Amino acid sequence: MIAGATAAPPAVDPDQYSKLGSGQAKADFAAASANSGWEFDPAAMDQVIKALQDSLDNDYSRANVEATFLTGIDAMGTEVGSEGYVAKANVSGAAYQEFLRSAVDYTTAYVDTLRQIRDAYQRQDQAALDAIRDVGKAV
Repeated sequence: MIAGATAAPPAVDPDQYSKLGSGQAKADFAAASANSGWEFDPAAMDQVIKALQDSLDNDYSRANVEATFLTGIDAMGTEVGSEGYVAKANVSGAAYQEFLRSAVDYTTAYVDTLRQIRDAYQRQDQAALDAIRDVGKAV
């Protein structure tokens, strides 16, 4: 390791990204709503949800399609250079696909939690909102 460098934090289990996304949305909501002058704005919440959903439907979907080309690469020849390159390229492509799946899981959970918050406000369900705030503060 280079002097002064720090080791990367341990990788997060890919199955945990949904929990992380939901937890972050709750924490963001808890922080925003802790301000006594804060008021819920359903139109603004809908805009955030729409922007994130559009990103999932368009950007992430396009990236997922393009990521399929990053694996299954065939060697141009049977020599060491081509076979070595292909082995590394396919591993790299698989790592990107795993990252992309995690990003989709995180963002989907974030959006789903925002919808729960919005719906609780529309139902005027104070108990649900308090529960979300409490969970968010613990995250």
